[in-house]
Amino acid sequence: MAAPPADRSLSADLRALLSSPRELWTVYVMKFLESVAYFTIWTLLVIFLSNDHGFSDTAAGSVAGTWLTVISLVVFFAGFIADGLGIRRALVIAALSTALGRGLLAFAGDKMTIYAALAVSVWGIACMKPTMNAAVRSYTTPATVSFAFSLYYVFMNLGSLSQGPLITKFRAWFKGGATIGGVSFTSSQMVFLVGFVVSCINVVLALSMREVKPAEATSPSDKPATKNPLVIAREVLREPTFWVFMGLVALLTFVRLIFQHAHLTWPKYTIREFGEDFPFAYYWSINPGMIILLTPVATALTRRYAPYPVIMIGAMISAVSVLAMAFSTTVAASVVFIVLLSIGEALWSPRLYEYTATIAPRGREASYMGLSELPLFLAKPLVGFLSGYLLTVYCPPTGPRDSRQMWLVIGLMTIAAPICMIVFRRRIERRTPEEPAPRPEVA
Repeated sequence: MAAPPADRSLSADLRALLSSPRELWTVYVMKFLESVAYFTIWTLLVIFLSNDHGFSDTAAGSVAGTWLTVISLVVFFAGFIADGLGIRRALVIAALSTALGRGLLAFAGDKMTIYAALAVSVWGIACMKPTMNAAVRSYTTPATVSFAFSLYYVFMNLGSLSQGPLITKFRAWFKGGATIGGVSFTSSQMVFLVGFVVSCINVVLALSMREVKPAEATSPSDKPATKNPLVIAREVLREPTFWVFMGLVALLTFVRLIFQHAHLTWPKYTIREFGEDFPFAYYWSINPGMIILLTPVATALTRRYAPYPVIMIGAMISAVSVLAMAFSTTVAASVVFIVLLSIGEALWSPRLYEYTATIAPRGREASYMGLSELPLFLAKPLVGFLSGYLLTVYCPPTGPRDSRQMWLVIGLMTIAAPICMIVFRRRIERRTPEEPAPRPEVA
């Protein structure tokens, strides 16, 4: 990929991006709204299951872990289907799935309805991930793709940032629940209602989009994609570049698991160590707030470097962040954890989006995005169970606690990944090939 000049300003990047089709900006808005819904539900789910429906730590963690695992499993093949359907149709179907599932969750009064709501939302969440990433690639050119993914990541974190005030305020305002139209809602369900509303807005936005036209083929590897998902899968799995890419993704999975613990383990940890009214969502807002500020700057400063060394350094910083809580059970240690995690994330995560989208052949972007979830799919059930188990053993609701030991175990598991990235760098690192700069067209 032809990189833009290293000294180009952020304003020049933005001006270049403004010439992209309006669908790119529609995708940005959809990503923001999807992040509002997804991150609030992800953060509150285990608390909702335990506080409102009597699930134990292990059971709540297992349900959340299973849900996240199934999402990753579906992402595994959703990319093939999205490449076959096209971006617009894939996003419309995905938005309908998330709206229905979140509506059911907001009104759920029993365990079976909760299970049904989580199941219905799976397709939408899973398909949104690879399809939106592919859309950013499709609606940009090589000259704008790096900054486009940086801005995409900013919009995602703007949505994540909103969860802090949203969850904290709703837990305070509706501490005793609320009744609307004769229907009773808990504070968590009031937050889920917001997720339902923004998901409905995404349905409208997806319907307003025009389908992207494939760029003209410039080489055999860039030929227009076939629409048969099974053929797409077979072709992708035969590409040597794909397996190099999967090696990197497999190692990064251990770092990405920190975010599973941040939403499944850390909220309960803070409530038990610092009090029931501790505003954990506000503190977690440090993460998306820092990402919003740091990501464009990090992209501008590191654009002259190949993605791999930037990803490697960022992964190391993120991995060691957990050890702050292994040294001290204080609010300050949690803040250090979030700050270090955010600095590392600002380095590695946007460059991974860019690396994934640009290393994939034209018309196979969603397939690569989907397959990149396979290692995380294999790890998520372990994290869901491990989260509940570690909380039960080291940080129970009552009785003696040894929370530092819990975070030490998690930290030692995550730090192995960047060490392996250093050891196997020569085998994994691969520069993205040069490619032309066609102007995306929309139907």
